[in-house]
Amino acid sequence: MENKNNGLDRNQIIGFVLIAVIMVGFGWWQSKNIPEVQPVSKAQEEGINSAINVTDSRAEVSSIALNEAKSVVRDSSMFLAKEVMLSNDVLQMTFSTKGAAMVKADLLDYHNYDDTAHTAPLNIIDGNQIFDISIPGDKGLSTKEFSITSQSSRSLALFDGKTKVEIELPESGYDFTYVVSGNATSSGKPELYWERAAQRTEKGIKTERQYSTFTYRETIDGDTEHLSGRGGDKDKSIEGMDWLAQKQRFFSIIVHPETGFASGQLTTVNGSDEDKDLIKDYSATAIIDQTVSGAYTLPFKMYVGPNQYQLLKSYDQGYEKSINFGWGIFGWIGRAVVVKVFNWLEGYGWNYGLIILVMVLIIKTVLFPLTFASYRSMAKMRVLKPQIDEISKKFGDKDQVAKQQATMSLYREAGASPLGGCIPVIVQMPILFAMFRFFPASIELRGQSFLWANDLSTYDSVISWSAEIPLISTFFGNHLSLFTLLMTASTILYTWMNQQMTPQTGSNEQMKQMRTIMYLMPLMFMFVLNSFPSGLTYYYFVSNIVTFAMQWGIRKSVNDEVILAKIDAKRALPKKEKKESKFQKRLEDMQRQQNLNRSQRRTKE
Repeated sequence: MENKNNGLDRNQIIGFVLIAVIMVGFGWWQSKNIPEVQPVSKAQEEGINSAINVTDSRAEVSSIALNEAKSVVRDSSMFLAKEVMLSNDVLQMTFSTKGAAMVKADLLDYHNYDDTAHTAPLNIIDGNQIFDISIPGDKGLSTKEFSITSQSSRSLALFDGKTKVEIELPESGYDFTYVVSGNATSSGKPELYWERAAQRTEKGIKTERQYSTFTYRETIDGDTEHLSGRGGDKDKSIEGMDWLAQKQRFFSIIVHPETGFASGQLTTVNGSDEDKDLIKDYSATAIIDQTVSGAYTLPFKMYVGPNQYQLLKSYDQGYEKSINFGWGIFGWIGRAVVVKVFNWLEGYGWNYGLIILVMVLIIKTVLFPLTFASYRSMAKMRVLKPQIDEISKKFGDKDQVAKQQATMSLYREAGASPLGGCIPVIVQMPILFAMFRFFPASIELRGQSFLWANDLSTYDSVISWSAEIPLISTFFGNHLSLFTLLMTASTILYTWMNQQMTPQTGSNEQMKQMRTIMYLMPLMFMFVLNSFPSGLTYYYFVSNIVTFAMQWGIRKSVNDEVILAKIDAKRALPKKEKKESKFQKRLEDMQRQQNLNRSQRRTKE
């Protein structure tokens, strides 16, 4: 093991002594060689006064010149880096002549979540980004010192004697072109290094972190993929990308080279709980799928703007699929049904709370035939309850097989199905999940108020506290959402009402366990949804209320005595005239197979 010596060795002592001697000697020499101050003659004094007058006359011109330079930074090589602002009606960006870097980007039509007065545009980039392109045989773009060759309010051309960068904004829109050209001394593919510390733009920081990640479209199959949003993704290797996007919850920065990327290495890291402003650190190294040799041109399409579905879709590049509406059928329903209905209703200019209410009414109306059939099935089960109770008393808990056979026989004769009430629930599940993904991703709700909710895109905190409570603060949050409470209460009431209408078909112990689970589920969802958008919990609450109203109306129109009379008439028909549904037949076959399996197990025992 090497011994450590914390003291000074001989060489260090000699070095310090020499330095001290040199400094003392230099100070003595400098004091002896200071020039004497000569008295000023009258002629010299007049010349000085004349120079002062000339300086004063030019002060105004110098001030104008300084004001024209938006920002000037002097680096170690004495290079004066200028910052130039480009803007159109919705986007304002600032580029530096050092590295042709985008140092600032503002969205003029949007504001930060806490800027309720809407006094400042939403800042997406503010010195927190590195965008560097390396050409084979040349140094990176970020190290180059450019001069301005042409400039207007929406365009900028930079040149350093070897590399040219041209930037141009359209008259309107969030996209722009970024073109790099020059002469490469070596042959190969350029490399992009892109890093950004994304800052908070929304009230719900946990939700924003969850919905912020890298998204990209694969070159081979054209699918749009997302990295993990919850905990981040480290060193994710990707082969073949058409474009790459740093997506936050409601805003994205998209880089789209004309030839795409051959490969990429992507990393995302969530901000810590202590840092309430940092959402995520993005880092990407990507190889541009274009071989340069000699004269080259690298054209990029860039986008800095909102994650608005129809806007992103208008570019016809699959950008809109970076908005994650879920996988499989849930995503299809979200894009093909929910978004279209929402945008159609939005065209009427209604309040978004009213739009959500109308969406509930439309969905419930479409599903009404299934709901009515389900209620009729439940009504049959209800009027058969006395007979089911008699079967239960007859067989008790000892002979479960015989009791189930007798119960199924009664259902078959009455034309009732114990699973009839499940059909609307099964059909509605994809819609509920689609809504679960739609509302957190819908930028249209951002900043829109309804009743006591100031912003339907985030939680409505009617009660909040600052103290950190173990477990509660972690899983529930430091606030209480009123729409979430109303949704929970209405779900519990809906569960109670359904259990009153549905007869018991199992043992008392099984029914107690099932009821406990059914009542616990709304409480569990309350913990999950307390920090979700109030638009979502408002939708679930209104959906429960409309369901109550529909079932009340159906119950008033359905007569149990008439249903029982029809059941008795059907049971009186000859066996050949009775129609047995395929579903009932499959149900009976399954029951017979279960009984056979039980008999075989008992025989073995």
